Amino acid sequence: MKGAPRSRRGRPGARAGVGVGVGAAALVLLAGCGDTPGPLTDGPPGAAPADGLARIVELTGDRIGIAERAAAGDAPVEPWAEAEAEAGAERAGVDAEWAARVLADQRAAADQVRDGLRQRWAERPELRPAERPDPVQLRSELDRLDEELLAALRVAAPARVHEDCPSSLAQAAVARAEGLDDLHRSALGRGLMSICDGTPD
Repeated sequence: MKGAPRSRRGRPGARAGVGVGVGAAALVLLAGCGDTPGPLTDGPPGAAPADGLARIVELTGDRIGIAERAAAGDAPVEPWAEAEAEAGAERAGVDAEWAARVLADQRAAADQVRDGLRQRWAERPELRPAERPDPVQLRSELDRLDEELLAALRVAAPARVHEDCPSSLAQAAVARAEGLDDLHRSALGRGLMSICDGTPD
């Protein structure tokens, strides 16, 4: 799955920018950088910090797609509980506080999509998908996505102290946001707000 469906209502046409949300995420200033960090491209393909950032953006887009499908259903799809998130961060070797902030942002982004779509569908019921998703299937997809997100956070962790983190994140977000409407573009930015947020432990 590649995030929000490429339908007229979800992806109404190419856009030049990524909206206020992604702009805010991209302009986060990193404090206390300490020693000059290495390039974001250091490391093998798929394991360099820049690759981790790109993967986080990709997964955030995927979560928005799941949120859109969940919005059409009647049963809520609950996110990980706090204890589950902490356990997942420990398994992945990720700073638990950072992971918790990122996961909270991801949930907020999903809520933004859900609420925005339901308001849209209330005003134009004919736009609401007729198919009702299976909440068990959605829960399974979210569990897998959260595990993959934590793995990507581990790869991207060195980028948190790098001066190029906001610009690298924004570059990936611009590519992922191409064609998204305002609602989905803003949600993408909301889900990325805590990625470039300071120095890991």
